[in-house]
Amino acid sequence: MHSFTPFAITLATSLGSLGLAAPSEVLAQSGDTVFGQPVASVTYGPYVRLELGAAKHDLSDAYWLPPGEDDPRINFDPVAEDDWRGLGGIAIGYDWQNGFRADVSLFSTGKIAFTAPCSSASDGSPCDTPADINEASLDTKGHADITEASLDSKGVMASLFYAPMEARGSNAVLQPFFVAGLGYVRNEAGPWTRTNADSGKQDRTFAGSSSTDMAWSVGAGAALQLTRPGEWPVILEATYRYYDYGSISGGVEALDGGHGPRQGLTVDHTDHTIGFAIRVPLTRY
Repeated sequence: MHSFTPFAITLATSLGSLGLAAPSEVLAQSGDTVFGQPVASVTYGPYVRLELGAAKHDLSDAYWLPPGEDDPRINFDPVAEDDWRGLGGIAIGYDWQNGFRADVSLFSTGKIAFTAPCSSASDGSPCDTPADINEASLDTKGHADITEASLDSKGVMASLFYAPMEARGSNAVLQPFFVAGLGYVRNEAGPWTRTNADSGKQDRTFAGSSSTDMAWSVGAGAALQLTRPGEWPVILEATYRYYDYGSISGGVEALDGGHGPRQGLTVDHTDHTIGFAIRVPLTRY
């Protein structure tokens, strides 16, 4: 995570420098209603955003390369132990109050435990030992299942928000928006265990591993200003976002001292998230 800190500070500073002078028409907002509709307070300038939510994880394209040079690639169907888990983040950003705002957030997905039964092999051999050996060669063996594994992702992401109604001059307290983000993620894979009933050592456990990858996100939501004009603005946001954290690979060191695989268990990690955030401007007009 230390490598993310200079990136976050630099980007946050750049966001602030782009908005040194507030437009006079924004600062001139006043009154509780316009034509009977609630009017938002001025939110121009820097802000902080705290977010909590739930993430439905999607693990896919899992595989490993066994130790033998002639062993085929084994593919798996990963199954997470829990369908949903928590997601949290904290962000600092800048609101130009012309339909655009941007922030830099630190986020964490929490730990995901999963298993992954064998689904196929690159050479077409079966995952399980054939029930009738008369229909297969006597040396045909089944392939391993992944019976224990875990991962988690945490990182930094820069996000750009666009509120189309606000861009057209609306001062309403309810503002729908779109969001897109790009950043870096630290993927951590815990120790993982493969089980193969046809192997001399049925259970083998390998070390965990960590790696850095690009991450991206898209989504949509709505922001509702909870406070009245003249009070310090407090905005509630509800957002749906899709996150892609890239590929995560487990280690190849065998904890039992035997030979390790050519490539550890590898899986793609994405999330569908529903988040609720409180956004508070740091400047009051």
